[in-house]
Amino acid sequence: MNKIFFLKKRTFYVLMMCLTSCIVLRIMLHAQESVPKLIDAKWLKENLSRENMRIVDVRDDVKEYWKGHIPGAVYLDPEAMKWPQGGVPVKLIRPAAFVELLGEMGIDRNTFVIAYSERGDFSAPYLVWALDYIGHEKSAVLDGGFLKWEKEKGAVTQDYPQIGSERYPPPSGLNENVRATLKQVEQSIGQEDVLVLDVRTEALYTGEAGVWKRRGHIQGAVHHFWGDDMNEDGTWKEAKEIRRIYETLGATPDKTIIVSCGQGSMSSHTYFTLKHVLGYPKVKHYDGSFHEWSNLEELPVQSGRSAGPDPEKLLQNRCTACHNLDRVHKQKEDAAGWEKIIDRMIKRGTKLNETERMMLVDFLSKKGK
Repeated sequence: MNKIFFLKKRTFYVLMMCLTSCIVLRIMLHAQESVPKLIDAKWLKENLSRENMRIVDVRDDVKEYWKGHIPGAVYLDPEAMKWPQGGVPVKLIRPAAFVELLGEMGIDRNTFVIAYSERGDFSAPYLVWALDYIGHEKSAVLDGGFLKWEKEKGAVTQDYPQIGSERYPPPSGLNENVRATLKQVEQSIGQEDVLVLDVRTEALYTGEAGVWKRRGHIQGAVHHFWGDDMNEDGTWKEAKEIRRIYETLGATPDKTIIVSCGQGSMSSHTYFTLKHVLGYPKVKHYDGSFHEWSNLEELPVQSGRSAGPDPEKLLQNRCTACHNLDRVHKQKEDAAGWEKIIDRMIKRGTKLNETERMMLVDFLSKKGK
């Protein structure tokens, strides 16, 4: 009898040890699970019930949230993340206030935050950048935003999430490696290992448009429109294609890249692209951007178009996959002839935006004279 009892007791202990080991292993695997910074609708569908995850809807108009949102999503007006600082408007909210805002949305230090906007615009990346700045690493953007979610037949609700507030303690330190100050941008002028990237529309960059005290761009800044990184459906283009474009501009991983726009919104998108889609190690978002810079008369502002990428490098990087470069150089054409040839290249797969297309037409037509 005692022997039977002893065997049962030992079996019980063995089972408990196995169960405990399984639980611990599961916790460890869950903790080590690597979630990409850019997630798609399929991943989110499969993980909607994931523990300690908060989905944040940062579309511009709360009415869109009322019409329908992803189940469990809490709404955050993107303008709530921006405060005045020293008289300069729309700078990032103070960290102490930001973490209080996060706590009200049921987010603590360990919460995995997923942000989405309408269709791949810059509000969701701005939230991720703000989280990066306070050292909150567990975050991601929904590729393609809400419109892509609907297209993929993701669930939609009008119900508010039932959440309680959390205490998010003030950060012990800030990640200054992801934020550029006015002083740092000023000091970067002329430095070969630093590139300032202006991601506004070309008209704003050149000074043909704009509402600021002075028009144009920060001296030496290279232009690249943030929207050129996106597909028509609001999803990111293939990383290989995006990387090639940036490298042509001189934005390479070995440099410190400072991204700027008009008010620090568009540039947060490019920050996310370089930092989290391409994996560039030294990317800083200048949230003061041109509206802060242009208001100070002593700081240099330029107008007109960027010198842009080297057309010879553009030919080498983009036009060799399906065309013989020697044949291109030997060919004699006028501007109209080169335009037809380059358009044929594009149809066959060469990736060129309109600015690059016209640059090559001009370069090749002049070279042939």
